[in-house]
Amino acid sequence: MEEMLDLFDAQGNPAGITIRRGEDAPAGLYWPVVDVWIINSRGEILIQKRDESKPNWPGYWCESAGGAVVSGEAPDTAALRETQEEIGFTVDFTRGSKVFEYLGEKSLKHVYLFCQDAELSALTCQKGEVSDVRYATPDEIRALVRNGEMVPLGYISQLLTMLPILTSMYRKAD
Repeated sequence: MEEMLDLFDAQGNPAGITIRRGEDAPAGLYWPVVDVWIINSRGEILIQKRDESKPNWPGYWCESAGGAVVSGEAPDTAALRETQEEIGFTVDFTRGSKVFEYLGEKSLKHVYLFCQDAELSALTCQKGEVSDVRYATPDEIRALVRNGEMVPLGYISQLLTMLPILTSMYRKAD
């Protein structure tokens, strides 16, 4: 089935235009994407390796899960769906939420953080999407970025800097 994507302006307002996935958005309009980050109780971040068959950034490490928000779908629903599809894990919205939005070159990213323990042995990598998952410390992620092994996300440095504050917010709820 062909995915349709609603377009938004830089402030996140609906533009009233829908395109097919793979089509270019008109200048000044963006399709919504979710980036989901999962951090465990040891302070390690779950990352996935993109499958070698992916057209963009094959074989690179990236967020725990992510993808496009399809037409009519809420970003929270997309975050839950993408995480279940890509790694077989269910995020718990009492353990996290959207932490910020980031305007990329062509997409409006809704960035989520969840403080949950995901056992690696219980995760299932989606064929054709994800080839591996592992935990990494913030310093290991910085090294992956420096070595050109991580998808170049414009917000990664800010996210890693904010992690202690963000995780403490969710841990206080325990």
